[in-house]
Amino acid sequence: MQSKVGLREICMKKTLLVITGTLLCVSCTTRPPLPLGETPKVSTDGRPIIPVTFVFTTNSPEATKFDNYQQMRKEIKILNKYYVDDKNNKIFKFKLHRYIPYEEFSKLHCDLKQQINQPYPITIETIPASVNTCFPKRTASKEVIVFIYDAYSTKWKFEDVTSRAFRNNGKPFILLDWNRLNYNIQAGSVHEMGHVFGLKHVCAPKATKRTPTNIMASAECKLGSGGLRNLGFTPVQLQTILSTYKQYP
Repeated sequence: MQSKVGLREICMKKTLLVITGTLLCVSCTTRPPLPLGETPKVSTDGRPIIPVTFVFTTNSPEATKFDNYQQMRKEIKILNKYYVDDKNNKIFKFKLHRYIPYEEFSKLHCDLKQQINQPYPITIETIPASVNTCFPKRTASKEVIVFIYDAYSTKWKFEDVTSRAFRNNGKPFILLDWNRLNYNIQAGSVHEMGHVFGLKHVCAPKATKRTPTNIMASAECKLGSGGLRNLGFTPVQLQTILSTYKQYP
């Protein structure tokens, strides 16, 4: 039979264990890290977060100097600076989600490599299926993939800089010619990101290449140049952007 002193010591040990366990539990109430691939949906200042993945798909000697993590961070800064409304208010918080260099892209087992960066024009209709084969699942909500490539056309050959955006049934992506990195040639990435969120081209009658114009301005309507594309989105455009954002999973 144990003595009263022994029983007292046992009780004290149990009490200490309970207290210690409680303290450990309290220390675990701090917010755990997000699961791999999950991204918070709203930034600290209330802006919706858009995860952006960059995939470098060309090994053109002139383009390879941009195939690095530092350049991708710069592209994110450009989107955050220039993707604004007409009062210069920022709309989204773009965040670098993933960066896939050419070396890694070249090892993927899908036909996207044969669809782009080739000495013949791309077939618009088949690109989404190829992208979906390469990237069957998105790793974050609202993720936008930007494929940096070397555009080609019959007229301009590889001097072509045509870039395109695809909403792709809720899995949006952009084909961005590498010459349009660094906010070069009419705000390439910002303009295409406008298309990603539902915007169409707008006309800028009599605009020259140096005329301040809306981000979505284009020479497509044959009334003038697309201009500088340096004026933020109008209230109507902003409404479309936010509405499209809500539709993406």
